[in-house]
Amino acid sequence: MSETSKRQQLLDDGFCVFPGLLDGGLLARLRLASDRLLDAYPEEERQQRGNQGSVVRIRFQDRAFAELVAWPPTWAALRELGFDGARYWAGSVICKEAHSTRLYWHQDWVWWSEPESADPVPHQLFLMWYLTDTRPENGCLRVLPQSHRRRLEAHDLIGSHDDGIRHQDPATAAGYQTLPGEVDVPVTAGDLVVGDSRVLHAAHANTTGERRTVLTTWYLPRYAELSERLRASYQGNIEPPPDSLPADELAMIQPHLTDYQGDAEPALRSYELSGYLKPAARG
Repeated sequence: MSETSKRQQLLDDGFCVFPGLLDGGLLARLRLASDRLLDAYPEEERQQRGNQGSVVRIRFQDRAFAELVAWPPTWAALRELGFDGARYWAGSVICKEAHSTRLYWHQDWVWWSEPESADPVPHQLFLMWYLTDTRPENGCLRVLPQSHRRRLEAHDLIGSHDDGIRHQDPATAAGYQTLPGEVDVPVTAGDLVVGDSRVLHAAHANTTGERRTVLTTWYLPRYAELSERLRASYQGNIEPPPDSLPADELAMIQPHLTDYQGDAEPALRSYELSGYLKPAARG
């Protein structure tokens, strides 16, 4: 797929795939680092997350995570998409354990009261790195193309991670159902899935006996174009690298991190507003 068609697919459908961007060495070390975090995951937290799965925030607990943030092919892919000034914001290890249920439909964008919500070109991207080959049987990604561009009936079905949907019954709850026009996005381990944070996405159930782990990382592709309100909000919703991070790892990631130091009043996320503003696509 050419540079132009990848960017156009991202703008039109809300996602695109770059195959084979992780080499075997880093992929193997990311698997080991992620498994260590998941093996120590508290059962209480697992219960609280419900059908969202196991979610561990990336806090550079292993050198492999710093290498991933600084990984040159990532930044080359973003440049191919037309984003020369992107910044890394945050990331999580997200796991669907063996024999786990579907993930509900949701959007990752939470700033619906801000004018950036209506921009045709995204201001927040998810970059997903699956650590195993994925298919419908083990919980591959599901996407509703164009759901970032226009209002659909499906928007009335969705929830957010914090409004109770993650504890609903996937067999009966509307937010888990198969939607007209949805597509599966199976990938090979090491492929990169790039998505507009406003696109509706979910995941199939993992019916296998093995973990299906993805590293979901969030990037701000047009960081300098964000309002100060939004840059202040993003800066206020990160955890800085720990003081214990080795100097060479800090030097590796520092040029890619958000760095807002102004005093603007932060924008409020939708669920922080009085009267919850339900996520919706424009149009």
